[in-house]
Amino acid sequence: MLGHIEDLPRIAVLSLEVLAVAIPLIIFTNLVRRLFSRASLPPSLPWVGTGPHSGPLSRAQANLKSFFGLKTLLDEGYYKYSRNNQAYVLPYFLNGYQVVLPLSQIDWLLAQPDSALSQEDVNRQFLESDYTFPHPSFVKDPVHPEIIRHELTKKLNSFADDVVDEVEQALVDSWGTDTDEWVEVNVYQTLLRIVARLSTRVFVGLPLCREPEFLEACESFNRNVALSGAFLNLLPSFLKPFLAPLVSGADYLRYKKCARYILPTIKERLEILKNREKLPVFDPCPPSDYIQWAIDHAVQEGGLESRELESRVIATRFAILCFAAIQSSVITLTNAVFDIASSPDCASFLDTMRREVLDETAGATTAAPSWSRAMMARLTHVDSALRESLRLNGFIERGIMKMVVAAGGVTLPDGSHVPRGTKVGISGWSVHHDNDVYANATTYDAFRFAKGSASGKGDDNVKSKPQALINTSDHFMGFSHGSHACIIHANTLSPGRFFAANQMKIALGHIALRYEIEPIPERPKNQWFFGHIAPPLGDTLRVRRRRS
Repeated sequence: MLGHIEDLPRIAVLSLEVLAVAIPLIIFTNLVRRLFSRASLPPSLPWVGTGPHSGPLSRAQANLKSFFGLKTLLDEGYYKYSRNNQAYVLPYFLNGYQVVLPLSQIDWLLAQPDSALSQEDVNRQFLESDYTFPHPSFVKDPVHPEIIRHELTKKLNSFADDVVDEVEQALVDSWGTDTDEWVEVNVYQTLLRIVARLSTRVFVGLPLCREPEFLEACESFNRNVALSGAFLNLLPSFLKPFLAPLVSGADYLRYKKCARYILPTIKERLEILKNREKLPVFDPCPPSDYIQWAIDHAVQEGGLESRELESRVIATRFAILCFAAIQSSVITLTNAVFDIASSPDCASFLDTMRREVLDETAGATTAAPSWSRAMMARLTHVDSALRESLRLNGFIERGIMKMVVAAGGVTLPDGSHVPRGTKVGISGWSVHHDNDVYANATTYDAFRFAKGSASGKGDDNVKSKPQALINTSDHFMGFSHGSHACIIHANTLSPGRFFAANQMKIALGHIALRYEIEPIPERPKNQWFFGHIAPPLGDTLRVRRRRS
């Protein structure tokens, strides 16, 4: 018996050595299998990037092209197949193959029930949210969209002044007040901090929204979740539960650091709720932030025994909400600023937006505050500058993408039958860059959507009202399209778009109002990381505070 015990350390070391060899070998074998697989897709569906052949070697070559040539594959598929009303297969090494439908089949795609084709499953797989978020069940069963719809959206007017106050101070802190000398700023990093402050000003208020360590924890968690998800996508499914803690361990520590700042407030509010019978019935100034909204919603839906009243649950919901609210907004703002700065009409664009903001805020009174929801709806040029940037330089290539979840698979409009687990959708990138849909589609025209003449199909002869950032269509899928279109969370509700759009309009409006931007001769390129499209992360611009 003693001999067996003495052998245990040696056996443990030997087991670790075997795992150290076996795990990389399993991962490598899985990646090689992906390169050559046809994913049980029918031969009637053509593949892009394979050339005249369709064998395993051609599929492997096409998959390798998707690493750095995804745009080329999308263009080939769009002009060779989509424009001829034919579906095709897009090799997508990281996230798996996609069946891309032509735009003519968008109505069929949107009409499919969630029990057959699910957009939520695509989003969870894209981010590997079962492993990258602290509590995956909260991503599968979200409540914050309902909270946003009931609380945040209907109170947008009451938060506008807070957002304006925060953006004014955040711009001063990040871009300075020098009216004589140009100041060089890292656009993405400074806007990330500004957007994080705006969002957390509404979600948790002062002074926490200006706490540097809290903001850094939130920002770093948001940045790295997508990277962790991308790596986990490379693993075979059975290894993910074992290796995910190693991959996303640093993200979990960032989440814990973020949660540490808000847990005292959560626990204090829950204690007040627990002892409410001992407290005055009337509170003349109840708190109005995400923490209180989450508590009130939990009591309303599940009573005092609801799991949603656990402090860790509320903290986790907060982290998920921040990820959704901050990351897409900062990418869109960063792209818009670079698009404006690199345009030959940079100064004119800024002047027009500045005059628009000044005109709309000139008649502000106590009864009619300057940044009301109605006023922001009238900022058509600021709105258009953001919408045009999202069209030209969106943060993701797909427009609509759903996963087949029906047990027996789904039959496409052309008669092809695809199995469960297949991703089916439409490429927004391809539509957004089609000159037959948008005139001069590869050129940034800041006020394209404010002219009252863009029909959404690039027809300048068709008069229409300006198209707002929040509006989606079969020709504008920056926020996807259909019942799942949303910037905060892909769900059957879409109120998050209104908050995010107004937040971005306030930010860009104040940039135009308060700062000059030195034009640049060429826009730095966005970086494609498979389906993610990152804005220029390390590039800088020179800015100067306006004197008036």
